[in-house]
Amino acid sequence: MTEARARALLTRLGTFLDQFTTCFSRRAHRTYASRYLQGLLNDSCRKSMQPMHGRLSDPGSYQGLQHFITHSTWEARPFWRRLREMIPVRSGILAIDDTGLPKQGTASVGVQRQYCGALGKIANCQVAVSTALIAGKLAWLTSMELYLPQLWLDEEHRAPARIPRPMAFREKWRIAVAHVRTVLAAGFALEAVVADAAYGAIAEFRAALERLGIAYVVAVPYFVGARLMGTTTRESLAAIANSLAPSAWHRIRWGHGTKGPLEARFAAVRVVIPKSRSERWLLCQESLVDGERQYYFSNLPSDTPLKTLVRIARSRWAIEVQYRDLKTELGLDHFEGRSYPGWNHHAVLAAMTFNFLQLERRRRREPLPTFPEIRDLIREVMAALLWTARPGWLKLAISFQRNPPLRI
Repeated sequence: MTEARARALLTRLGTFLDQFTTCFSRRAHRTYASRYLQGLLNDSCRKSMQPMHGRLSDPGSYQGLQHFITHSTWEARPFWRRLREMIPVRSGILAIDDTGLPKQGTASVGVQRQYCGALGKIANCQVAVSTALIAGKLAWLTSMELYLPQLWLDEEHRAPARIPRPMAFREKWRIAVAHVRTVLAAGFALEAVVADAAYGAIAEFRAALERLGIAYVVAVPYFVGARLMGTTTRESLAAIANSLAPSAWHRIRWGHGTKGPLEARFAAVRVVIPKSRSERWLLCQESLVDGERQYYFSNLPSDTPLKTLVRIARSRWAIEVQYRDLKTELGLDHFEGRSYPGWNHHAVLAAMTFNFLQLERRRRREPLPTFPEIRDLIREVMAALLWTARPGWLKLAISFQRNPPLRI
């Protein structure tokens, strides 16, 4: 990277942070937020505070940074509101997802033995419910909230974790619906909402989306029942798929992954689903490799083309990849604090960093650089800042340049 490009990148990062100025209650908070974002972007192996602080070019006080994240009383909500305002696209598909954050102990707020998607099993973890706007090849984080199991709202757990008094227990699907309302209130036009089977299987969740006037394509388990139009017998989705004629299935490609085209066989039929007297779409997907099937319900109009159903249903693939980047590249699951405010602070700053990287990707020409590729470019700049701040390191590097060491 050239000096001009490096300086321009740092200027854009500073300008990005300046747009949150009104959210900071103290001037020092702007400084600490900048250091934290630089830590998330630098080459520290783990995104907990000590490793990040140790690789900052202008680290300042470690205790000050720790207090800013863990103990300071600043609210995350204004930052989320501003982050939504800064998203450069105003329409798309809204993906609802929950992200499992594995934990070793029992002291971190919200932790308990529950299903962890990251591990694919019941494990000790936290779960974050989030939404992201999918527009083209990019996803933009719009909200994130830590799911609090019932036990964390009793006095024994609430007080040490500093969970606000008004907070009451809410199921994950209710949190998700509240976030959809927030996104709509922010002025986004949603083509549809997509979610996995943990949400799609809940009739109340689907009904809540319909009351909001929102289209959805949501995954559902194979054992959920439905009735084919023109029949009187309720059957499992697997049985309905088995009854479809071979001509009902079509091979469709929906994207391109690192290993080649992403494609499968799909079929769509109109059905009456549980707790609904109206007909809905049942979309069936069958793997070309092992024949494994997945199922989706949708309230899109009856004249919706099959390719449109597939495109929307499979748009979640993009968010799954980019959530992986959020955890592996920006350390969403590395936070070691135990308080509820601390977790919220880390989450919104990680989301700000994520969306900044998406803005940087959006600036580039096709083909769009991957998330790790754009982060590596920024890591080079952060490393250069670190070396210039360490005179001994810089002197050593210059001496090696003038007189290269022997081959190792």
